[in-house]
Amino acid sequence: MSDIQFVISEQPEELALAAQLIDGRDDNAHPLDHQVFFDSRAVILAKTLEGEIVGCAAIKAGKGTVGELGYLVVSSDYRRQGIAQGLTQKRIEVAKALGISILYATIRAENTSSQANLLKAGFQFWRDYLSIRGTGNTVGWYYLALSTNVDAEAIMLSLVGDRIQAV
Repeated sequence: MSDIQFVISEQPEELALAAQLIDGRDDNAHPLDHQVFFDSRAVILAKTLEGEIVGCAAIKAGKGTVGELGYLVVSSDYRRQGIAQGLTQKRIEVAKALGISILYATIRAENTSSQANLLKAGFQFWRDYLSIRGTGNTVGWYYLALSTNVDAEAIMLSLVGDRIQAV
């Protein structure tokens, strides 16, 4: 993986290419809202030394000390090479620089690769909730406290709102 660079990008042409990569993913996730993606707090790209974008991930839009991870995708030709883990580590580094004190992510129950990626990066599983999209999917909530004075339980409760906890 030493030939992969993890960089923050704000360049519209690179963000458009990253959005295309997300649009082409091979799972059943909901369609990408391009404007919401472009408004992310930080978009991290995985690029080859030649400049080809082979993966991306973001800290989604928002303010304050809570950050949500999302939009992680790696090109099928580059999977199983540690790129997803590199993107997650870079997002943690960037979150700390932005003053974010807790990161969270929601992962569908069947997405075991993403779950393993977060756990390997130090995230804690919090709870499962039913999807608010009415799909019947179970979604796991994960968090990583980046500061010692974080009340993770209170923050996570405030984020889930009135979602129904899965049994």
